[in-house]
Amino acid sequence: MASKRRNIDGEETEKLSPQKITIMTTGSRGDIQPFVAIGFALKKAGYTVRVLTNPSKTHAMLLKDFDLTHVPFGIDVDAFLKDDKDARKSMETGDTLKFFGCIASVIDDHTLDVCKPFANELRDHRPDLLLVSYLNRYFGLHAKHVCSIPSIEIRLQHWAFDNPARAPMGMPTLPLGMHKLIQTKIMIPQDYKNFKKFNKCLSNILVSENEGGRCDHNWDNTEIVSKSTSCLDDFLLYDQLYESEVSKSPLLPTIVCQSPLLQDVLHPTSRMLRFVGSAIIEQTDQIATPGAGSFGCVSERKELECFLSSNAGQKPVYMGWGSMIRKSTQEMSIFAIETLMRSEQKGIILGGAAGLNMEVLEAAVDASTLDNNQRQDILQYAKQNVMFVERAPHEWLFPQVSMTIHHGGAGTLNAALRAGVPTIVTPIFGDQYDHSFAVNALGVGIGFEQQLQKISVDNLSKAITTIANDPIITNRAKEVGEIVQSENGSNAIVEQVKKYWAEEVSTKSFYAEITDWKIITKEKKSSNDRRNLFQRVVFTAAIVVAGLSFLMK
Repeated sequence: MASKRRNIDGEETEKLSPQKITIMTTGSRGDIQPFVAIGFALKKAGYTVRVLTNPSKTHAMLLKDFDLTHVPFGIDVDAFLKDDKDARKSMETGDTLKFFGCIASVIDDHTLDVCKPFANELRDHRPDLLLVSYLNRYFGLHAKHVCSIPSIEIRLQHWAFDNPARAPMGMPTLPLGMHKLIQTKIMIPQDYKNFKKFNKCLSNILVSENEGGRCDHNWDNTEIVSKSTSCLDDFLLYDQLYESEVSKSPLLPTIVCQSPLLQDVLHPTSRMLRFVGSAIIEQTDQIATPGAGSFGCVSERKELECFLSSNAGQKPVYMGWGSMIRKSTQEMSIFAIETLMRSEQKGIILGGAAGLNMEVLEAAVDASTLDNNQRQDILQYAKQNVMFVERAPHEWLFPQVSMTIHHGGAGTLNAALRAGVPTIVTPIFGDQYDHSFAVNALGVGIGFEQQLQKISVDNLSKAITTIANDPIITNRAKEVGEIVQSENGSNAIVEQVKKYWAEEVSTKSFYAEITDWKIITKEKKSSNDRRNLFQRVVFTAAIVVAGLSFLMK
């Protein structure tokens, strides 16, 4: 379908669209996989898809498996979580504030590594449509207001500070709902600070390229873009960001890849957002790769099949904490086996970022203070009843286990709910606490309020035993599983892309909205400048009067 777009000069150009779509996202493997699912669905629908994401090996492998173009930007997240001593220690100890401080430092130190690939992408491979994750929403706003590129924000989770009885994201719940101040006084100012940092960096890149004589027409006029990006206030004021966050009225069209069931439980006041279900890579696609793919090779899956069939009389428990670590790799491995022993369960344990495997367990047991009998019991139990796996296709594996135990990351939780078996969430950071709360509210398992680092073997083994002997939880998990299995976030986004283009871009409403927003922003900026000037005048006058009064005494 032919439509017209408007460049930075306001000129209209004919464009068949949308044909080229760029996805921009960042995070660990669990954060990236849903966007790969979206990209894969878009590609099957006929679009050309490029994915800007971190230069981690796991990300590159996943994108290669599904034949999606990988455009690296930012830092290698896997290496950062493994090698950065402060970040790893904060995760092992569960120090949330320190961990987020490490993330903030990374943004400060690697702003150019984020902005340069984005600038190159828009210059050399200008997309017809940009999809951005929540953490990259600034770039969606830049693309929209500076480059006239239609942009949609895709979230894997959502949070709101409206409930006075419970703060979201693991934040401390304060009396009288005062935890809302965490959002208004800390989070929003920090976000705007990051926006200014990105905007300044992009502006410097574009000005430098223009002065160096590199002016590509794909920018729709690099010189004008350079000037227009010199100030974030030209298209986004702090007041506008603040109002958007507090009123839950997003600045970009926004889709949340979670089940409406979670919206009802966690975000009943966020009705302006559309929850479409999880974006998942289907079971058939997860196990289709013949080689050593992101979900394990054929030989690994054969070993899993043998283990599952040998335990047909007692389905094993799945344990996996993804990129999360508890205390240390050694302590974590013993913790997992002792929990299974105490609850008399067989288990499948995912190696994850901690690298859990039999060799690690053996080394941990040898270095422990356990007596010889305890050491032998742990190793013998593990060899007879436990299988460690490096990678596993969740959509295929989870329905075959008795229950899942995990950290509560958005992707893992969605897979656990879809499986239709009970789940236990042991949270560490952020939205994992919300998902733990949701598991309890939905009645599909047990969600801990304590952090994984503070959960004992006795705590977790009792939770396993409780679920194993409670048919109500088992039946409810099956009911919820059937509901969420009927949802398909990836396909919903494909349809939303078509609808957005037909209703907003082809009708030119998108371009009119940019023009209107620019006028509103300019007027609001002028109003703010007048108010600030008046306040300075009043303050100065007060100082002068006070000074004169003092001198006249």
